[in-house]
Amino acid sequence: MTNKLIYDNLLLTENNLGKGREMMVRERLDPEMRKEDIQKAAMALFSSKGFNNTTMDEVREKSGLSAGGLYYYYKNTAEILYDIMDRGSRMREATVTNTVQHMGNRLTPHVLAEIVVDKMLANNPFTPIYVMFLGEIKKNEQLNALYEKLKRDSITYFKHFMNGYDCGLFTDDDYEFVTNLINASLLSCEILDTRENFLKNRQHLVSMLEGYFTRLTSQ
Repeated sequence: MTNKLIYDNLLLTENNLGKGREMMVRERLDPEMRKEDIQKAAMALFSSKGFNNTTMDEVREKSGLSAGGLYYYYKNTAEILYDIMDRGSRMREATVTNTVQHMGNRLTPHVLAEIVVDKMLANNPFTPIYVMFLGEIKKNEQLNALYEKLKRDSITYFKHFMNGYDCGLFTDDDYEFVTNLINASLLSCEILDTRENFLKNRQHLVSMLEGYFTRLTSQ
């Protein structure tokens, strides 16, 4: 074997080792990206097949992972669904912050009403999955427990968020009412196709909620 051939083989081996190390580092550094890829694959399956009809093997095949790779991150489809809902919640929280900033960084009853109506009429890739999630919680104790945790986390977030604004103190019952109103509207929009009608009457919804928040903040 010539010196050049030996050198070329060593260079090829080093390059392959380098790529292997790079892949290992990426695997260590990007667990959230990998989980997001799994969630996207699961969302496509949940949308086409339904949550109950989707298996972990189908998620594995759709995501392109090995069985070990998939189960390293998630043990079942309920865990994946929860993380999808949690990611959607964090995106909505960012949207709320942007809305308040866009409206002068003041959390008035009108701004609160606009925020809630935005949530009531939400139409994004997470919405049908969230409605599917709501439809499953009465039949699945694990999902019901996950829903209650999501709701508690959401209420905690809004309490901290609203502490920075002079808009009165809301009780847990107030938050519960608004959460139930949002969920009822989303179920109606997705199952009864009422979104277009609600959008036409959006200003009435805003006015009703503005009156509600005005009474709460004046107490």
